[in-house]
Amino acid sequence: MKTFTTNPFSLKDLLDLVEAGKIQLPDFQRGWVWDDERIRSLLVSISRGFPVGAVMTLDAGGDIRFRSRRLVEGAATKDSSQPVEHYLLDGQQRLTSLYQAMRHAGPVETRNRPGGKKVRKWYYVDMQGALDPSVDRDDTIRSVPEDRIVRSNIGRTVELDLSSRDHEFERHMIPTEKVMNVLEWSLDYIQYWQRRGGHPHGDPTTFFRRFKDDVLDSFTEYELPVINLVKETPKEAVCTVFEKVNTGGVTLSVFELVTASFAADDFSLRDDWEACKERLHSEFGVLQGLQGDQFLQAVTLLATQARNREAAAKDGPPKQAPGIGCKRADILNLGLDEYRKWADRAEAGFRKAAKFLHGQYVFTAGNVPYGTQLVPLAALYAELGGELATANAQEKLNHWFWCGVFGEAYGSAVETQFALDLPQVAGYVRGGPEPTLVTQANFTPERLLALRTRNSAAYKGLYALQMKSGAADWISGEPLSLATWHGEGVDVHHVFPVAWCRKATPPIARGLYDSIINKTPIDTVTNLKLGGKAPSRYLERLRRGIDEDRLRRVLEAHWIDRHALEQDRFGDFFVERGQAMLDLINRTMGKPAADGREVFRNALDSASLAVRTNGAAGSDSEETAGVKFQGRPEQFYHVIDADKAPGARAGTRTADMRQCIIDNPDGVTSAMLAEASGAPRSHCSNYLWHCMQRGWVGHRPEPSRYAEDDEVEYDPIGEGAYGDA
Repeated sequence: MKTFTTNPFSLKDLLDLVEAGKIQLPDFQRGWVWDDERIRSLLVSISRGFPVGAVMTLDAGGDIRFRSRRLVEGAATKDSSQPVEHYLLDGQQRLTSLYQAMRHAGPVETRNRPGGKKVRKWYYVDMQGALDPSVDRDDTIRSVPEDRIVRSNIGRTVELDLSSRDHEFERHMIPTEKVMNVLEWSLDYIQYWQRRGGHPHGDPTTFFRRFKDDVLDSFTEYELPVINLVKETPKEAVCTVFEKVNTGGVTLSVFELVTASFAADDFSLRDDWEACKERLHSEFGVLQGLQGDQFLQAVTLLATQARNREAAAKDGPPKQAPGIGCKRADILNLGLDEYRKWADRAEAGFRKAAKFLHGQYVFTAGNVPYGTQLVPLAALYAELGGELATANAQEKLNHWFWCGVFGEAYGSAVETQFALDLPQVAGYVRGGPEPTLVTQANFTPERLLALRTRNSAAYKGLYALQMKSGAADWISGEPLSLATWHGEGVDVHHVFPVAWCRKATPPIARGLYDSIINKTPIDTVTNLKLGGKAPSRYLERLRRGIDEDRLRRVLEAHWIDRHALEQDRFGDFFVERGQAMLDLINRTMGKPAADGREVFRNALDSASLAVRTNGAAGSDSEETAGVKFQGRPEQFYHVIDADKAPGARAGTRTADMRQCIIDNPDGVTSAMLAEASGAPRSHCSNYLWHCMQRGWVGHRPEPSRYAEDDEVEYDPIGEGAYGDA
């Protein structure tokens, strides 16, 4: 079926249709926003016969019914009861600008610049300039203020006065609203100059005829290509086409198209949603990110499920039953009666969904792991109602929710997932099999290492899960709750502070200290006490306000090894806390336990090697970078277990480095290894760092480089910044 036609249309005929009310705007179209310069440029293009783009219309009278929200601004129809023949989909700004400038009796409503203040302007064509080949046509289309007087010098000097018809004639300036119907103005112009006894260019009639041929005919004979969608065009196609072609305007959403469709039955979807949004947003901060499109998705899920059940009850062929869904086509096929039937239940579902999120320790819209997951969650509450009141049902809902978060199931193709969630999760709660999302969800230790910012749903989810699992206030020892979260400014902060990590020896790589493994919910007061100090030092300060047993319980509630903090052992802390987080995630998802310690140790090893070769810790260009080796004092390594140092079955240089360690039990430096093996200093430095990670050497500043009274702390073997993990 052919869905559109393409024909050239004269500008005059288009403006006639606008004036007659036969071309109108559908309800979703916005107010026109073109500024003075764009209008002038448009008129210049028309005067030169240049293309200004196509116009797109949709035939009225088909299944797509819109209420015309308003006529093109400035169009005052003689008969407002004229039936609309075409809806204007694309070209509103151009037709509005041209209508106001060329047909409207009053000044043009515009802006002095894009986004600037509203002004009222008249537009003129400088006839002499337009016929002068040395004058740029851009300079011949003039806009003047509402009083038609151009002033300068703070209004004291009149540059151009067109406030009367005679002044227009004298300055050879024709108003653009006369170019389509020029006869009366042209006769008056010619008579004016005949009365004056002479025209600057000779005969005024000859001059005007030349102006008409060279300039005015460009306006009266101008044609625009018009793409007309036939009335049989589906709603989804109209929405898609509008989004593709309306690149210069405001993007049309499915919500706005449904709004326009419902308006044909005198129902304002926009007003209904605004009232609903006000109720939901004011009562639940966690829902403040909820949008109208999402609300329609929930309503459509419920409506399509009702259709599916109704068809199934008629014992028809299963393949002919309408599917459950909330894609664009499904939403556009939503009837007003269906919306009215399900909207209240959807709103109630979102209320219960908000309370559910509070129970998961998600308290604000910014901390919702997936805003998209609110749609099936609300639909499930609307569908299941009181069935979700039991502990068993809530456990299953929790199971599905967290599998969606940590399985990261709502990042793309969400409408397809929604359509699976509603029947599958409802069936699961009612005793059926696990939903596909639950069985396929998976979370790896490598993913845990990559969680560093709030952009990730899993990051937000783990933040909430830490609080839900008993993370306590570091000062009072009380479990974190909605009250403490709001009252004490709880947020995610680093356990090993960033400043300390960057200055540690060896420095902690940014990819490690910014991982969520090194972050936990901490209130504002406690975070200030932590500052940038070493954990061993800020623990001393915390102990002044909390007894030892309570501090132990608080740290355990955050899965933090107190001994690792006391000894500033980042490596031990990182591996064990990472494993505790992984265990919690797998338990929450109902998955078997997995050991991620080797993954975390390898991350520490890789980062420590990168630290020695790639530059400063925390650099933006290299997230695993550390402090550069060059320019720092030589690092001295105390030998602990030389026999375990790698090299026995490695290459000659590595074997020579190992032998150097064996031959120097009191300690070695990278320079010593380089001299013994012939390997580059950077390789030797990396080798020693690797040995230190395994506890085969210990790191300390070389004693001879410091005076006896210098306060130099010696890190016991294997207890440098990375520990002996």
